[in-house]
Amino acid sequence: MELVLLFLLLIIFIILGMEIAYVLIVAPIIIIALTHLGDLPIPFEVIPQYIYGGADSFSFTAIPLFILAGELMNRGGITIKLVEFAKKVVGYIRGGIGQVSVLINVVMAGMSGSAVADATATGAILIPTMKEEGYTPGKSAAIIAASSTIGPVIPPSIPLIIIGATAGISVGTLFIAGIIPGLLMGLAIMLYIFFTAKKDNIEKTERPSIKEQVRAIRPALLPLGMPIIIIGSIGFGIASPTESAVLGVLYALVLTGLIYKDLSFAELITALKDTALSTGTLMITIAAGMLFGWLATYLNIGSVLNEFLLSISTNPIVILIFINLILLILGMVLETIPIILLMVPVLFPIALSVGIDPVHLSIIMVVNLMIGLITPPVGLNLFITSQIAKTPIIEVIKRAVPLIFILLLVLLLITYVPQISLYLPTLLGV
Repeated sequence: MELVLLFLLLIIFIILGMEIAYVLIVAPIIIIALTHLGDLPIPFEVIPQYIYGGADSFSFTAIPLFILAGELMNRGGITIKLVEFAKKVVGYIRGGIGQVSVLINVVMAGMSGSAVADATATGAILIPTMKEEGYTPGKSAAIIAASSTIGPVIPPSIPLIIIGATAGISVGTLFIAGIIPGLLMGLAIMLYIFFTAKKDNIEKTERPSIKEQVRAIRPALLPLGMPIIIIGSIGFGIASPTESAVLGVLYALVLTGLIYKDLSFAELITALKDTALSTGTLMITIAAGMLFGWLATYLNIGSVLNEFLLSISTNPIVILIFINLILLILGMVLETIPIILLMVPVLFPIALSVGIDPVHLSIIMVVNLMIGLITPPVGLNLFITSQIAKTPIIEVIKRAVPLIFILLLVLLLITYVPQISLYLPTLLGV
């Protein structure tokens, strides 16, 4: 009864427009208070215990550092330099600036780890150019929104850090596992752009000479060093994810402040403020989510879901279908972090019981939740890019539907070909 009431309160408070962090605290407090009317009261002491304990993980120290590294690169004009590089490398392929937007998001994925940040940064620069080159505002916004979902799959990834800390899995292993799935997502979107460019009347541009391409690569070499440092240091065991985040911040400071000198002191202070705000919001949600997740587990949500799924089948193929459906539905209406904190303790034991690798499941979870960011009724990244493109959200949704289906096909491939996620961790021994 308490479990049903807990989720009923969750739904009611969300519908009423309450901030998700407050929902995740208030709903458990009400349920804990109600247990004091019965014979088995839950002590109120667990509330501060799990809220504080939820944020008390060394793995989480990487989060503000990766956010800061992304802020510094954006404010230091690095994104613009990378756009010029991408134009010369893939801008001549059918689809032109659309292909550029995907490549930029793949590169940016190796710097920030946030889909929302990537959608905002790349959208502000590329959507106006895409409209100038023949893309409709709706399609421009849809492509940027879909491309931004690559960010939290390719390392560094804030969702993967939280999954690793919650499930007790090496964050470094999860980072390496996300590389091939993220690149596969980018390739799928680029192929879609390629095959629809003719229908959209996007003119093909002339291929630049080798000399022009080399000239364009030179200014981008140092910015491209950021993802190489972060991913390489983790992959070869040189640094932990937190240490690689420190290296990323130092590299961004040297690059934008000392070498290019595009980062003023005022912009540095703004970057620090924005990082503090983003981190504060995120950590409050994480702490609150830990309390909600503990209470749901205490009220036996794991047993309920376990009995339900295993009563249907013990076949991993069938279990994965249901796990994907649960995550896709939740991703359509809830934010990424609360879903992770709630579902990791529930789904991972079920997956382990039928032989599903936890690293593989982690990647499946993140890809699912990223698709949720561009799926109505919420679809946060669709709203962000529609505002940048100054076009009605319904136009963006129409254009996003084919991209959602393409990413679902990629998800299907990642789900049933585990080696897509597990090959690199096995190869590198991480």
